[in-house]
Amino acid sequence: MLSTKEKKALLKEHDTSEKGLGASEAEIRLKQYGFNEIKAKKKKPLIIMFLEEFTDLMVIILILAAGLAYIGGEMTDATVIMFIVVLNALIGFIQKFKAEKAIEALKKMVAPHARVIRDGEEVQIEAKFVVPGDILVLNEGDSITADAVLLEANELEAMEAALTGESTPARKLTHDLEETRGTEAQRENIIFMGTNITHGTCKAIVIATGMNTQMGNIATLTTETKKEKSPLEKELFRIGVFVGKISLVISALLLLVGTFIQGKPFVETLLFATAVAVAAVPEGLPATITIALAIGVQKLARNNAIMKQLASVETLGSTTVICSDKTGTLTKNEMTVKELYFDSHIASVHGVGYAPTGYINIQKDGKNLISLGKEQSPYEDYELAGKVIKTVKEQNPELYISLQLFMAGASMCNNASLAEKEGAWRILGDPTEGALITMVEKSGFSRAGFEKEYQKVHELSFDSTRKRMTVIVKTGEGKYLAFTKGAPDSIVEICTRYMHEGTPHSFTKEVKDRYAENNMGMAKKALRVLALSYRELTAEEFKSAQKNDSFKQENIEKEMIFLGLAGMIDPPRPEVKAAVTMAHKANIRIYVITGDFGLTAEAIAGQLGIIGGKRKHRIITGEELNDIKDDELKKLLGDKKSDIIFARVSPQHKLRIVTQLKKLNEVVAVTGDGVNDAPALKKADIGIAMGITGTDVSKEASNMVLADDSFSTIVMAIKEGRTIYDNLKKFVFYVFSCNIGELLTVFAAILLSMPAPLTAILILAVDLGTDVLPAVALGIDPSEPGIMDKKPRDPKERIMNKPFVLRYLYLGLVIGSIVMGVYIWTLYRYGWTWGEPLTDESLTYLKGATMAFATMVIIQMVNVFNARSETNSIFQLKFFSNLWLIGAILISIILTIMMTEVPFLQHYLGTTGLNPEDWAIIVSSSLLVLVVEEFRKLVVRKRIARAVKV
Repeated sequence: MLSTKEKKALLKEHDTSEKGLGASEAEIRLKQYGFNEIKAKKKKPLIIMFLEEFTDLMVIILILAAGLAYIGGEMTDATVIMFIVVLNALIGFIQKFKAEKAIEALKKMVAPHARVIRDGEEVQIEAKFVVPGDILVLNEGDSITADAVLLEANELEAMEAALTGESTPARKLTHDLEETRGTEAQRENIIFMGTNITHGTCKAIVIATGMNTQMGNIATLTTETKKEKSPLEKELFRIGVFVGKISLVISALLLLVGTFIQGKPFVETLLFATAVAVAAVPEGLPATITIALAIGVQKLARNNAIMKQLASVETLGSTTVICSDKTGTLTKNEMTVKELYFDSHIASVHGVGYAPTGYINIQKDGKNLISLGKEQSPYEDYELAGKVIKTVKEQNPELYISLQLFMAGASMCNNASLAEKEGAWRILGDPTEGALITMVEKSGFSRAGFEKEYQKVHELSFDSTRKRMTVIVKTGEGKYLAFTKGAPDSIVEICTRYMHEGTPHSFTKEVKDRYAENNMGMAKKALRVLALSYRELTAEEFKSAQKNDSFKQENIEKEMIFLGLAGMIDPPRPEVKAAVTMAHKANIRIYVITGDFGLTAEAIAGQLGIIGGKRKHRIITGEELNDIKDDELKKLLGDKKSDIIFARVSPQHKLRIVTQLKKLNEVVAVTGDGVNDAPALKKADIGIAMGITGTDVSKEASNMVLADDSFSTIVMAIKEGRTIYDNLKKFVFYVFSCNIGELLTVFAAILLSMPAPLTAILILAVDLGTDVLPAVALGIDPSEPGIMDKKPRDPKERIMNKPFVLRYLYLGLVIGSIVMGVYIWTLYRYGWTWGEPLTDESLTYLKGATMAFATMVIIQMVNVFNARSETNSIFQLKFFSNLWLIGAILISIILTIMMTEVPFLQHYLGTTGLNPEDWAIIVSSSLLVLVVEEFRKLVVRKRIARAVKV
């Protein structure tokens, strides 16, 4: 531990002070040292990214075909093919570029932050703005954002595996100045960027940032891990490869038939075979899926759910179980102390939030004894509050002693701070500790006053195993006091006496039962209860512990004096009840897993509808869980007719619960905010970290970060995950049904020995007009009605199951039949007879091919509405709910009209103008695909209705 003199010398050496840097000095140093960040690897130049669009197998085939057409003198075909290739490459490049930028923007939303002291105040800033000389304030779970030398350290341990490879945390200690000049990488008083605090708290002076840190020295300059493909992406890629192989075989057959049997020119046949391959293969499928997922991720981010991986989006929709914390997730995380019990007195605390405005009524035997504080803030009226306290001291000195010790413990055993900004009071640190500070200020005492009276000399940080925290302070009289706060049962077990009328008395069973009764009463009111205790250490005891570095909890947290209870309310979030109802309708089970008291959790769960009604429920504590074997726990979790609240549990218990749920083949989403939550977050299918209260370690281990910490955001994200998956199915169905329609049209003409209704150029034009904009627009279709009334989908379910394949095959057959019908009818209408040869330049053929082309495009525009739902009629869906889709269809129709009516495009595409009667035939025949699919959906809905009745 550094002496005051050594601290001053260390601060002077690094040109800073205990008040930290001033804003202007920090700005100067930022310019001098640059941003505190590891330099990223160089990005690919945009031109390289664009050229990569031409490396796809199908694109290479098209380019070769264009080259052959050019050599064969088919300049028009070569020009059109290359125009389409370049246009598709531009579209793909722009989409991927925008998706990449969107993901980068999301990463910035979860950029690391640091707590530093600037101008004497503790503030939170982006880690990249940290500069040498800044004083970092670090607690358990925080990531270390720069190399720094320790100024103060309490029970400090840091995980340095990223630097050293050691899997156990390293002990960190303050040393005298001579020791700070050793080999930096091995010094115990240096903490390093890229590591994290696993235990304890500290203050440290930043000595290196960015590339000047140890992490910067060994950085590989590769900051991004390779993105993992999701099961869906892998499946769609396999589908694309399979269809690609089939199409190449078909194209080879067409090439052989056209060249050697039909006697057509090789170049013309090659172009036609290539066009058929392109029509059959959704070559942009994997890229479009990635874009659809990226769009979904952006939408989730706008609604406070930040996904760290695209692959996790689809998993969301399969979630069957949510394991949720209580505090901050189901509740507001705005703690307010409402009730006290100390020295056999009950006290009611008035005022809400963190504003230190209100008063405290102390009661005895059901009557008001005295009121502390004033309606206005004690910060603004210390004198008046001080007079009230002075009155208590004079009239009831015994009560004053108990009250003063209780408030001192609440104030000193605390790492939060309270501040006013723009008229609003806020806390920096743990909300529970913030509530205690607010209570102290309401009482007429003050945090500032206690800090003048007591000097904090050591801290035993809170941990989830012992459920308490202890600080040692030195009084002005040279005495040493240990104050401890924590869970009531945890505090009771280390106390042998209790404070009554200003004097310690033996902590008998009768007194313990009385405190337990009050604890239970507060818990039933949904109050979270904390207990406080203290004891005096002798000077010899303190010096011995200091000398031997034996500030261990078993040496300090013993034979303590119980001071009292503080019950605080963290009200349920108003939006959560509706989210719970939605989750239950969606057949998603909810388990509350909390370190809080069981009755408190039960009261909150009851208010929110998580438990109640006809369903049974039980509370299982961590202590009980220790006696339950895995098989029994698995059986309890498998009982879907009973709800369970897990209370007073540790993160190790949470990991065990998640493990057993996964053995039951449940898809588990679990929330967490602490260091020890990391294993459970990693084990879960969807690990969800708290964005406001979560530690850096929990955020790193998670798949999703809640920017608002709310449970309702989890349910919203699950709904969005289901929607995204459904939209991907819509997209796949749309593309494959349309491609099957194109293939069947081509092969029907060959089987009937008819002139091809769609030339190579027209097939490519169809793909350009239909596969790009409407397909992408389907990816952002809004949720279907009743999407959260269904059971979660089986994650093992294949998108290409038998009903799905049969549906797009039959609809492809309908599309092909309608297009061929229009084509044949048009040819007969213009005087053609069966078997009569047609030249490419004849009006009859041009009319037939143009009608087939226009019908194929329009029918696919109609089919996009079929794709919007597997069972719901389009008349049940809101027509204008997806304006992007309407816009995409209008653009495609306008392009089609231009291709048939603009002379310049007619020349290149081999089309001719159509009259109103022609368009009437095209539109009316295209609507047949809607009628057929609507009839199928009606039959399916009736079948489902009958099954439900049974």
